[in-house]
Amino acid sequence: MKGNLPKSWAAALRRHPVLTVTATVLLLAVAATGVAEYAVRGVIQNRVAKAAPGLGDDVAVGVAGGWALWDLAHENIRRLDISSDEARVGRLSHVRVRARLDDVRLGATTTVGGSEVEVTVSTQSLSAAIRDAVPSVAVGPVTTDPAKGTVLAEVGPGGVGRLALRPVLADGRVTLAVDGLTLFGRSVPTDRLGIGEGGLGPQAGTPKEYPLGLAATSAEVRPDGLRIALAGGPSTLSDT
Repeated sequence: MKGNLPKSWAAALRRHPVLTVTATVLLLAVAATGVAEYAVRGVIQNRVAKAAPGLGDDVAVGVAGGWALWDLAHENIRRLDISSDEARVGRLSHVRVRARLDDVRLGATTTVGGSEVEVTVSTQSLSAAIRDAVPSVAVGPVTTDPAKGTVLAEVGPGGVGRLALRPVLADGRVTLAVDGLTLFGRSVPTDRLGIGEGGLGPQAGTPKEYPLGLAATSAEVRPDGLRIALAGGPSTLSDT
């Protein structure tokens, strides 16, 4: 019958009851370890989600080596891999984030030895961000021009205008600066849209610094949107 022990094993267990007890204990130990491992991963994931609520509800956390229980017992995680496809970064929503945290030390204060993050912003997310920045203006589809390094948005009734934005990297942060505005193919001042020369900067109330001491190292326009790389050194993971 499917699931039965081989006859030779069953006979051995009948002849040696201690083997039966040992096998049962081992199975229970493995099951308990699995439950504990699952619980520990939940603790780590909840701590990350609490420290970085902008990652959204679908944040996933992986532990290098696969055994979070061992790492937590020693209060040191060699590497944490964090991912989310529904993160929010400033004005940008539904952003894809892939992060790596190295040498995470747990305790009263959680510290991180270093971090690397890659943020991918789709053209749909860029369109929503522009719409949020200039709610009085109709914003249509957004495309990119990787050769020129610009993001292009159709604006105005029927998309009669075209707004060009360029990612600018300064002081470790990325903003989208206005590169030009045309209406019916003619260049016009950007104040027609209520956007200054500074472009789409951070929202009011947004912290001046990125979390974990991260600083943007590159901002690249790609066919599918914008790719931003960030890196950080030793820092503290806030538990509040």
